[in-house]
Amino acid sequence: MHFSREVNNLIANLRGLPEDRGRSVSRSAKPIDSVVEVILERYKIGKPTAEEIIVKHWKEIVGEETAHRARPMKLVNGKQLVILAANSVIKQELLFAERQILKRIRALPECGAIRDVSIKG
Repeated sequence: MHFSREVNNLIANLRGLPEDRGRSVSRSAKPIDSVVEVILERYKIGKPTAEEIIVKHWKEIVGEETAHRARPMKLVNGKQLVILAANSVIKQELLFAERQILKRIRALPECGAIRDVSIKG
C-alpha cells in the first residue's frame, strides 16, 4: 500500500523512526510501452538521420561526375556540412556549385537546418 510522504512521516514519528526529508516526488508508474514510445520519438531512433539521407542522395546532390571524387565528411552542430574533395580541381568545382549543393541538400527531408557547406581538400 502506498501512502503520501506526510502519512509515512507520521507513522515514522509514532514508531520512533527518522522522517523522510527528501525532496524527491513520488510519481505514479507508467507503462513501459509509453516510455519507449517517447524515447523513440525524442531521439528519432529508427528514423534516418540527416547524414544518412545526404549519403543516400549524394550523386543527386553533387552530380554523377563529382560524386566519386568528393564525399560528405561530417555534419557540424547539425548546421554545417563538411565535404572532403579528392583534389584542388574538384574542390574548386564544388566551390563554384556551393549554392546549388546547399539548395539541393536543404530540399531533402531532415536536412532543412543545414545552413552552410565547407569544402576541404
